[in-house]
Amino acid sequence: MLPGIYKMDIRLQQLSYSSRLTLHTCPRKYQLYRLSAVPNEDSDPSQSVTFAYGHIVGAGIQELLQHNQIDRAVWAAFLMWEPDLLDANVKQNKSFFLGLSAIQRFASLLSNGFMRGWCLYQYKGKPATELSFIINFPDGFTYKGFVDAVLVHPDTKEVMVLECKTTAQNYIAAATYKNSAQAIGYSIVLDALFPNLSSYKVQYLIYKTKANEFEAMDFEKDYLSRALWIREILLDIEMIKLYEDAEIYPMHGESCNDFYRECEYMNICTLSTASLSTDLTQLGIDSIHEKNKSDFQINLSLSDLIAAQLNKEIEATV
Repeated sequence: MLPGIYKMDIRLQQLSYSSRLTLHTCPRKYQLYRLSAVPNEDSDPSQSVTFAYGHIVGAGIQELLQHNQIDRAVWAAFLMWEPDLLDANVKQNKSFFLGLSAIQRFASLLSNGFMRGWCLYQYKGKPATELSFIINFPDGFTYKGFVDAVLVHPDTKEVMVLECKTTAQNYIAAATYKNSAQAIGYSIVLDALFPNLSSYKVQYLIYKTKANEFEAMDFEKDYLSRALWIREILLDIEMIKLYEDAEIYPMHGESCNDFYRECEYMNICTLSTASLSTDLTQLGIDSIHEKNKSDFQINLSLSDLIAAQLNKEIEATV
């Protein structure tokens, strides 16, 4: 029995873009991950390098956009790197030093005119990088995220969201990113920054680790797709409630092998949830609530989203 009056473990109510992907891939994995279940100890340790690599490349790019100083970008990457400095993911060509190489390549792109004319947007006196937001939905659910960078073009008055990615693939299909819910969700943040904005650009800046090169993909987004995005999140919330009521989170066996590696919960996901999960205490509940209240630069509710959507539709008909 959970402390307090909660019918559902509050950890299951913390949604994000990545957690929704997990929910869609395998609800059982979503449940175990959110309940802090202990993963399979035989999982590939190189994956920590993979995640750290993406983080330092993104941090280096953000630092270069702010100050255009390679020394500051390298230092930011060093401070963020958590694995051992010499650890590497050989198959995907990822390591700390290869991450620095990617950062240096981006610095070279900037010096040769890439993104010329675009400037970082200043939000409350600070550059809009790693901009955090939270949306509060009914019944205790939240959706949280971070925007890598928001840029504006002083001449054209255009707004662009920059999303940094890394991949070991040599060929990238536009379809991988064109209809991403992550890009659509950025309109929520942009409404708080630019209330009268009707459309915006999203640029996926993708570093191909094996080819050692960047590829940029630009997409135009409008507010109409946001209405569907809101409804989809509400449907996900209802599905989680159904899983809780049924006391079953389905296992999608076709997802046990994902991105060429075995799921970290393989061989243990059939055990009882109680034996795998970490107990939730009142202190844990209070900590989540406190973070939800204070740690985000933009704080919105479902009613805020609906009001903004209705205003956009009224403006479109005038």
